[in-house]
Amino acid sequence: MGPVTTNPWLIALINMTIVFGVLIVLGGLMSLLQVVDPTKK
Repeated sequence: MGPVTTNPWLIALINMTIVFGVLIVLGGLMSLLQVVDPTKK
């Protein structure tokens, strides 16, 4: 079974989407931790 696509632009777009999606999720987790921070005075 060969590769699904060999278009380098499509591969780059998929990889950038995954990277930015993970960054957005991490940013949301950091914001959530600031809201429920147990060490805040």
